Amino acid sequence: MIEQKDLNWGQGSAVPQRKEVPTPHQQPQAQPQVIPKRVPLSGLERVLITTIAAVCGFFMITLVSTQVGLTTTQRQYQNLTTTINNKKSQNNDLQQEIGELTSSQRLNEFAKAHGLTLIEGNIRNIGK
Repeated sequence: MIEQKDLNWGQGSAVPQRKEVPTPHQQPQAQPQVIPKRVPLSGLERVLITTIAAVCGFFMITLVSTQVGLTTTQRQYQNLTTTINNKKSQNNDLQQEIGELTSSQRLNEFAKAHGLTLIEGNIRNIGK
């Protein structure tokens, strides 16, 4: 379709004529970009990369191993602490039972039950 601004109505012609629109100059095509090629690694670089990777791997394995050992040791410590606390509780219970069994009141009751008499002069109190 012809647009109004492109028509030239002047100049006395009956048929509209097109204006020539100047075409922009085409720029010369740019040279294709050069893609840099990868430079191969030298032998020293390969050795360094391999050594660093091996050292990092060694440290990772050592760290995990140490963490597992530490966790195991902590669990053993907790078990030992629990066992010690249980034994202390049992010892306290037994000490209390010993105190009850060796009380003078209990000994007097046992003596009366078996027909024994108590002579106060024969009793000695020994402290630890």
